[in-house]
Amino acid sequence: MPIDYALMPRLESIYSQKKKKLVYATAQRKATVTTDDIARHISSHNSVFSEGTIVGLLRDAQRCIMEHLMAGDRVDLDELGAFYTTLASRGARTTEEFDTSLIKSVNLKWLPSKRMRTEIQQVELRQVPTRREQRKAVKKMKELVNEEVGSTNPE
Repeated sequence: MPIDYALMPRLESIYSQKKKKLVYATAQRKATVTTDDIARHISSHNSVFSEGTIVGLLRDAQRCIMEHLMAGDRVDLDELGAFYTTLASRGARTTEEFDTSLIKSVNLKWLPSKRMRTEIQQVELRQVPTRREQRKAVKKMKELVNEEVGSTNPE
């Protein structure tokens, strides 16, 4: 299955002085897959576990991962990759002047495994219209259908 992408004009760089627009590929998401969807999918692969058991396992795994992350651990899940936290903060002139009010956020990061990074680079890509172009095409089709239906009604 390919990953769809659309071409979108964007500024070359927010840091660029020239502010020149270039065309970039933007991945187009088809759907959002939930925990229940993943459980159903795993169960359909001749698993000895029911969908409900898998959902419970995934939810328990999420809670355990969060407990370790909140304790300051990095969580390495082999072929899935690793979860870890980073901090975003403003700086202070000295260590004595620094306090936690300067920490703006705790960020959750995921580093995919080497295998996942390699496999995703081998995916097939397919160019599709942007969502805006798709909406325009659907609107135009509806207008054409309405015109055709209206022209076949005898009055």
